[in-house]
Amino acid sequence: MGDSKRLLHYQAEQKIDYYGKKIAEMEQKYGMDFSAFEKRMHSRVGEEDFEEWDNLIIWESYVRTSRYREQFR
Repeated sequence: MGDSKRLLHYQAEQKIDYYGKKIAEMEQKYGMDFSAFEKRMHSRVGEEDFEEWDNLIIWESYVRTSRYREQFR
């Protein structure tokens, strides 16, 4: 593998690790995985927690980006 390919591979691995850590932080914060959190948020009735809705959007972006990058591993 050439130097430029090694560098790209290394950078890709770093990003995969980064998003994995961010996902793990959210799982620890809420005590559940993304799917369970998403279901909880969509089934909630009554008062809305805007911070949790923001976190749902952020968490979803981590999951989508992680899945996208994993396909190139």
